[in-house]
Amino acid sequence: MSEDQTLPFEVDAVAVGEGTRFTVTRAGETRSYHLPGGEQHHYTSFHEELARDFGTSLPHGTCEPTAGDGPEPDWQPLITSNLNARILAGYGDPAVLRTDQGYFLVATSNDAPDAFPILRSDDLKTWEPMGFVFPEGETPDWAAAGRQVADFWAPEMAKVGDEYWLCYTARQKSNALAIGLAKAPSPLGPWRDVGRPLLSGGIVLYPPTDPSLPAPPMSGGVIDSHIFIDADGSPYLFWKQDTNGVWPRPLAGLMRQRSELIAQLFESEAERSTAAFAAAVQPWANGRRPMERFFLMQPLIAAALGDWPRVRRVLEACGEAEFILDAMKTPIRAQRLSDDGMSFIGEPTIVLSNDLDWEGHLIEGPWVTRQQGRYWLFYAGNDFCTPAYGIGVAVADHPLGPYEKQSEPLLRSTASWWAPGHASVAPGLGGEPQLFFHAFFPGRGGYNEFRALLTARLRFGDTSAEVI
Repeated sequence: MSEDQTLPFEVDAVAVGEGTRFTVTRAGETRSYHLPGGEQHHYTSFHEELARDFGTSLPHGTCEPTAGDGPEPDWQPLITSNLNARILAGYGDPAVLRTDQGYFLVATSNDAPDAFPILRSDDLKTWEPMGFVFPEGETPDWAAAGRQVADFWAPEMAKVGDEYWLCYTARQKSNALAIGLAKAPSPLGPWRDVGRPLLSGGIVLYPPTDPSLPAPPMSGGVIDSHIFIDADGSPYLFWKQDTNGVWPRPLAGLMRQRSELIAQLFESEAERSTAAFAAAVQPWANGRRPMERFFLMQPLIAAALGDWPRVRRVLEACGEAEFILDAMKTPIRAQRLSDDGMSFIGEPTIVLSNDLDWEGHLIEGPWVTRQQGRYWLFYAGNDFCTPAYGIGVAVADHPLGPYEKQSEPLLRSTASWWAPGHASVAPGLGGEPQLFFHAFFPGRGGYNEFRALLTARLRFGDTSAEVI
């Protein structure tokens, strides 16, 4: 597979049934590996075998929790086990809404047949599964469906007038990620999708752009939508430009063409071996489904995050890496919605971008709440399936910013919980603001791995927010 003979690895990959057989050669030593399927745990086992045989690094090897020496934070676990056999991925990206009918929770379902579980609670302790936004067979016509085909991510409800809106991410049949909108008279439904994506690849489809002009290229799709309703009833949509999934394979391709960059980008032998393998396997990765590409490139991503300032510095000095550097920025955008949610007003505004070292190659999962007369934007940063993931916060005087970030994460991994992320805010039982978020059990992480629901109380000052 390797065209550049200066690369130390040669990789041959052949599809076998639902899996893959890899033949890997380095310095005259050849090993074969059989992956029985294309799920993340299959690739994790493969990477572990590669590390044992060839000294590459592991997907999580460069991301250790930073719990510090202090006491464990006062986070309250709410759901720590599966409550329904049809909920296959836990309670990731949890969005909690308080209504006069109690609390409602919706969560990511990934490629499960039933999309977006709905749960209800009166006391935030006991949660009852109430069905799904899109049960099996009722997903929108424009969205891909089926195991290892679909991706249904980050739903959230908002009460708008007399109805409820639900924005969400789904994978189109073209494989591009898009943002959808559904409406219902109650949090329990019935939910009706509006019939086509609200946003696709960063292109506003409501209203359509000038049909005489060519459509701009899609850059990784759009995900993690959030509807914020201001005090005057004005709705705003926030979303993430999902470019972080774009850069790993082009980086591998650049290292394939210029293998001398490997030593400049990475310091340790394990990371250099990981980069060399990624460069050799890149042509095979290009032809895989989107999530499988991510699983295959995960060790390269972890290696890059292990010394993010160095990686950026080397790429900035490389004249051929402009596209890669652009893809390493994941802006959060926002735009005013029309009162019916079916079109946009004005132009989109970039309200945040990843510019702090702890955020690594992405920020995502925006959620805005108005407190103390100001607008507080909670977001997640870094790689979602590693302990480096955390929750940040920024504040502004207008929904569209400008936002000023707190320099350090509000929540980061602890000895008890890894990768806290994708928060929502709702009033607690006494009316005080509470943060709701997901986290992995220690030592766990990845796509379709169980994520628990946790909460923490919030306190807001003039310029900062903290958990209490």
